[in-house]
Amino acid sequence: MRYIVSRCCLLLFLTVFVVPTLAADAEAQGRTMGQVTDEWGNELEGASILAEPEDAPGGAQDTTTDDDGEFLFVGLARGRWSFTATMDGYQGLRQITNISQLNSNRPIEFELPVLASGGRFRERTEFEAEVGLPKFRFEEDGAFEFEDADGEGEGTYGIVEESAVLVVRDYDGPDDKFSVATPVIVQFGDSMFTSLTHDGVELPKK
Repeated sequence: MRYIVSRCCLLLFLTVFVVPTLAADAEAQGRTMGQVTDEWGNELEGASILAEPEDAPGGAQDTTTDDDGEFLFVGLARGRWSFTATMDGYQGLRQITNISQLNSNRPIEFELPVLASGGRFRERTEFEAEVGLPKFRFEEDGAFEFEDADGEGEGTYGIVEESAVLVVRDYDGPDDKFSVATPVIVQFGDSMFTSLTHDGVELPKK
């Protein structure tokens, strides 16, 4: 009789203390999903996603996107996590989000800007028309800015032989005539880059 009572007490202990503990552990584990696309909404397969805890317990995790550009993390501890998406040819992006209990986290969306491929100038290089506009300024980190009679914009560039491929990120003008979906190609006057031709206008190097 004493054995039966002891066994019942043990079962009661497991029910009261162990089951809630397991439930708490499951509740503490979060999951999140997301998608990586480019600036035009194309799903990016093979992008690397790194999850790192900010103030949450546990170590870093990583994964890659599937053919729909989607990714999934499971078993994340509650707390703030940093998610970084990278892929060759694109500018990496980082987001910090709070992970809560299972199945209640919003999807994480990344829209990676395209990096123009090719070479870069070794230092800031500027071209300007004799009348002042248009004008371009190229930075050594791959960024450029320009201004013409209609407005101004910025983006990234890459030099291929004697041409520059310009991916315009932002244009502020009356008709937003430059679309990021269509790279702009400008031609240099020679291999020494002494001038640049844009819309039929020659811009000497400053």
